[in-house]
Amino acid sequence: MSNEIKISPLHLRALESIMPFDEDKDSIEKYDYVVDGKKYFVIDSKDCKMVIGGDYNFVFNKINGDFLRWGKNHEDDPQFSPIGPEILDLEISVNGCPSGCPFCYKNNTNEPPTNMSFETFKDILDKFPASLTQIAFGITGIQTNPDFIKMMEYCREKGVVPNFTLSGVDLTDEMAKKCSNLVGALAVSAYETDKNICYDTVKRFTDLGVEQTNIHLVVAEETIDFVYEVLNDRLIDSRLKDMGSIVFLGIKPKGRAIESYHSLSVDKYKKLIDFCFKNELSIGFDSCSAPKFEQAVKGMKLPEQEVKRLIECSESCESSLFSSYVNVNSEYWHCSFSENEDGQRCVNVLEAKDFLKDLWYSPEVIEFRNKSLESSVDGCRYCNVFPSINL
Repeated sequence: MSNEIKISPLHLRALESIMPFDEDKDSIEKYDYVVDGKKYFVIDSKDCKMVIGGDYNFVFNKINGDFLRWGKNHEDDPQFSPIGPEILDLEISVNGCPSGCPFCYKNNTNEPPTNMSFETFKDILDKFPASLTQIAFGITGIQTNPDFIKMMEYCREKGVVPNFTLSGVDLTDEMAKKCSNLVGALAVSAYETDKNICYDTVKRFTDLGVEQTNIHLVVAEETIDFVYEVLNDRLIDSRLKDMGSIVFLGIKPKGRAIESYHSLSVDKYKKLIDFCFKNELSIGFDSCSAPKFEQAVKGMKLPEQEVKRLIECSESCESSLFSSYVNVNSEYWHCSFSENEDGQRCVNVLEAKDFLKDLWYSPEVIEFRNKSLESSVDGCRYCNVFPSINL
């Protein structure tokens, strides 16, 4: 295969819209893939990663996280990545948790942890295609896994941006400084038991220059009053003035949340989004909540072009389409919520010799992917694992 790579006008416009292209040719790595006779190229530089293909393309800014994806043209949306996931959700700790959230879907406790070793982590990451842009680390306490910093350092060596979520309970100044030098984006979970831990942690990281410091809020019928409390605090609390976005995480009937917490109704979700828009609050949401978000904006009195823009910013369920999940036991599941659920099957990553053949195009993944695509309504994919959250 020829190593010549031609950057199309669409790539140039995408690059110009989010960042200048890195001109240091010595820092650029090139990879090529062939899937069903189609060629794809990955170009990885210090500040940017992009994919060039006839029906699948993206440009990713490693500095601020901006991401643009398109197919044959800018109006064409690929159904899934043909060369592997863009994002990996990776669990590196189970238990050893200092928080003990009442709605924890993993049922984590403060009992002695099970940690993924650095060697296992390295083996897993090395199997992934170069299309991988980011890893979202699943950790219980920020210091639970002793190899966490080493893992983030290896991510950077591989051209992958590390991200994580923490509570801040066990965060030290030394650990905060180490993390701030490596992380791309982080989120601090806000809990009703003591929201000040979250706010102080946010300020600690923004003071260290981590611009993409966000807050994670679990959204449920039982937590909605606290959600509004945090949103109002965002408007007046000086500790939060330099933070990024407040990110809504929809509750699922799993783990300790079963029967005690319930998914927010579409009407209440619409009121929540409307409140944020009226107060000009920067928000985000998990892909599980995309159907409710899109229903919300369609029901608002907004200009047609604004509705279109907002929906374009919404990414519905991308599990085994553009993202993947690997648990602490090196098992590939489609997402962390699908793990061990009825009808769901996993694949062992360590046993895979060829990621695309043995994992990305395995029967288990293809079955889930097809069901997800079949659920699509007006381009929005709905959850097949927990249908109740779609209502």
